[in-house]
Amino acid sequence: MVILSASALLLSGCEKDDETANVSFITTYPVVSLVGEQWEVLQVGEAFTDPGAEAFEGETAIEYTTSGTVDPNVPGVYVLTYTAVNQDGFSGSIRRYVGVVTPEAAAIDLSGQYKRNAGALGVSTVTQIEPGLFETDNIGGVAAPGPSTTVRFFHYDVGQLGVPPQDVQGSEFAAVDATVIPGVSYTWSVINSGYGAAPRTFVKL
Repeated sequence: MVILSASALLLSGCEKDDETANVSFITTYPVVSLVGEQWEVLQVGEAFTDPGAEAFEGETAIEYTTSGTVDPNVPGVYVLTYTAVNQDGFSGSIRRYVGVVTPEAAAIDLSGQYKRNAGALGVSTVTQIEPGLFETDNIGGVAAPGPSTTVRFFHYDVGQLGVPPQDVQGSEFAAVDATVIPGVSYTWSVINSGYGAAPRTFVKL
């Protein structure tokens, strides 16, 4: 909730006649919540039905729009964004991530520890959430990983990783050009204002 103030323009020698002078008003930001899971894995060819979202302005349900599509026949990572706008024009949104994964990729568990081969030589601990979906606690290979460096990613085809844009404690992270040699190493370039764009390689310990 935010309080906004509208002040009258004061002109020398003139009286204030603007009825909105020094008037304050309260706006309630829209809150958008997902129906179902935020991270979903589909096998290639499996039907996808978008469970949608719910949007409220205070206790009042409001409409929302959806951007993005999912092609369940093409391996990859898809992002659906649900956005609602309140009566004062303020918006809120939330994202759903859908990985369309090949059976061959889903059969490979990438879990384990990987050490970056440059920079701080940080260790990334990769955990399997479900077949095809993983989490690392150290997207950039920093010396001291933690919640602020933890992201999720998909192994959607053998050798191919997808790290979609995601909010991590108020900072957005993603990675591009992400590849993996199962059991050996993975490489990606981090997209975040605090990180350089050079590829980062992590070798399995």
